[in-house]
Amino acid sequence: MKKKFSYSAIRLFGHSFRQAWNLLRQEKLFSTIYILGTGLSITMVMTLSIVFYIRIADIYPETNRDRMLIVKRVMEKYGNGSSSGSLSLPFVEACFMSLESAEATAVVYNRWNVNHRIQPEGSREQWPVAVQYVDTGYWRVFAFRFVDGSPFTATDFLSGIHTAVIAESLARRLFGTAGATGRYVSVNFSPYRICGVVRDVSLVTERTYAQLWMPCTVAPDYRSSHSENGAVGRMEAYILAPSARDVEKVRTEALERFRRYAGQFDEIELSIFGQPDRHWQSLFRSLSNAEIDFTRIAIQYGLILLILLLVPAISLSGMADSRMERRLAEMGVRRAFGAPRGVLMRQIVVENFLFTLLGGIVGLLMSYVLILFSSDWIMTLGQKYIDIPPEGTVAVFTPPMLLNLPVFGIALAVCLLLNLMSSLLPAWKASRREIVYSINS
Repeated sequence: MKKKFSYSAIRLFGHSFRQAWNLLRQEKLFSTIYILGTGLSITMVMTLSIVFYIRIADIYPETNRDRMLIVKRVMEKYGNGSSSGSLSLPFVEACFMSLESAEATAVVYNRWNVNHRIQPEGSREQWPVAVQYVDTGYWRVFAFRFVDGSPFTATDFLSGIHTAVIAESLARRLFGTAGATGRYVSVNFSPYRICGVVRDVSLVTERTYAQLWMPCTVAPDYRSSHSENGAVGRMEAYILAPSARDVEKVRTEALERFRRYAGQFDEIELSIFGQPDRHWQSLFRSLSNAEIDFTRIAIQYGLILLILLLVPAISLSGMADSRMERRLAEMGVRRAFGAPRGVLMRQIVVENFLFTLLGGIVGLLMSYVLILFSSDWIMTLGQKYIDIPPEGTVAVFTPPMLLNLPVFGIALAVCLLLNLMSSLLPAWKASRREIVYSINS
């Protein structure tokens, strides 16, 4: 009985789709306007969806975002004054290093507004290059793929030896090959031995983008950037939990460590405002002296999404309603021959879904075009780089960033939602009209 019902339902929907396709071919102008209108509205929704997906999903080399905790800011209050900013090394070591429940902890040393330039051998040119200063734990927290060599060692880090990991494209540009381990590169007129070569990192992965990664200890101002007792410095801490299920356990231990550390000061009050944050939460933390209201943020973005869906849905609903007025005679004849209201409503909804689905495909393609041709301001909007990106650097998108099931799933869900919002009312109104009135119209 169930198989018979399923087969009948498939036949009915197939028949509805054929009718919808014939209608699309007959009303080419209306169909074109409807599909383009749907496509434009879905373009905005999908552009936002793709941007958020790239910021939040596991993207190389930030493939552990679902089990990562981040501490970027701290605030000190003393007497009538206060100071806030990134973290000092003693503060990071006391609160977040060697957590028993964590798999690894990484430190990134921020050197804002510093220009780095490479001096190629046998050339008078100087190439701008993006540099990050990191520790040895950085290579455990972030999943870089080494095409040659390996990360710098703990001995290199502690000794402050001039060594560096280089991006594959830069290695090929400098030496004509990715096998650059053991060779030297001159950065700001200081030689650095290359210990490893990694696959290129896209500009869209803000936390890991660079062309050279050096030990924090080689930075000229590293030792003077923090005091022994102060919590404010130039560090950011990235904590990796063994699994996504262990994130809260690690966070609890980190907060307990912080409470013990802060409790030893009588005249200084320390606050980290709810950190460590999960990866997606840290994207919204720009201020160091304020708590983040994530509920308010969720409501704001929900309202934006609702407006982006509601406005075109009202417009498309009006178009669908005017089309129903022109088809009232057809509906009346079908009702006179015994067609149930449910069948008529299903036909209208299926027709609208076909138009919306085609519009969704157009919108998805348009969103890809918009992102690819406007990547410099769309994907980097609001980002804060550890170093100044070299002039001419562009955001590179790999196929997994754009062509993936979550994005297509979002597109299909938006199409279904937009279709229901724009077609249910016209379908209900058309099916409720009196048969005589419909035929006479």
